[in-house]
Amino acid sequence: MKWEFILKGGLVSVTLKAEIIYTSYQIEEIKVTGDGISIVLQNNRPLLVAIERNLPITWKLIEGTMKESATLNRITAELEQYLKTQKVSVHQIAANGFAPVKKTA
Repeated sequence: MKWEFILKGGLVSVTLKAEIIYTSYQIEEIKVTGDGISIVLQNNRPLLVAIERNLPITWKLIEGTMKESATLNRITAELEQYLKTQKVSVHQIAANGFAPVKKTA
């Protein structure tokens, strides 16, 4: 799944491209590219959706570098907002070759 978003910051706005490049039962990896930015972020959103917990998503920078943590926080906030509004769920993860997690207890 690919999409674009605008990262607003002060006087300059940057258009970034995002793509979910890996998804498992527990994690997903999102590649973000744009003007001077090429990073891969990992989060635990599929796990939180599967266990139906309303906990904050944990993000990890696994590839690339960011000089300003505030910029990274704005990027992750934009990604979370998009994933919420698009209702990307475990069922869409299943369409990528993974079966939804079944509740056992």
